[in-house]
Amino acid sequence: MNLSGSAPTSAPALGPSISIPDKTAFSPQARTHDLLTRYYAAFNASDPAGMLEVLSDDVQHDINQGGSELGKDAFRAFLAHMDTHYREEARDLTVMASSDGLRAAAEFVIHGEYLKTDADLPPAKGQEYALPVGAFFEVHGGLITRVTNYYNLQDWTRQVGG
Repeated sequence: MNLSGSAPTSAPALGPSISIPDKTAFSPQARTHDLLTRYYAAFNASDPAGMLEVLSDDVQHDINQGGSELGKDAFRAFLAHMDTHYREEARDLTVMASSDGLRAAAEFVIHGEYLKTDADLPPAKGQEYALPVGAFFEVHGGLITRVTNYYNLQDWTRQVGG
């Protein structure tokens, strides 16, 4: 009943709808999780510019069973090399980030096709492969400052017939 004694025909308006964002959406952990998700989305879209966009200028790239390279230019050259020899997609991706957002890891299965013979590796004939991968990251200032990838090269060699 309202003050006039009649029943209201609708509920009173309380103003515009206000949604309260989830506090974790702004946490360092959530920001890092989002950063790595964007990195892998760019990877899967064959978008090297998108991958480079989320890296620091002095990014350290630790290559599986190889050396360590510094800087976006070295990473850009690595991506160009990989695109020449392989077509890959990260599937079954799981991204984990520390609560402070400074370290993160990803686990996935790389599904690929070996397109062109790479250095002293077995000859390429379009072989397909699927390989579990672990990747580790450092993040500072909202950008990835270190990328380290690990996979079993012997398993890959076996899968491509080497």
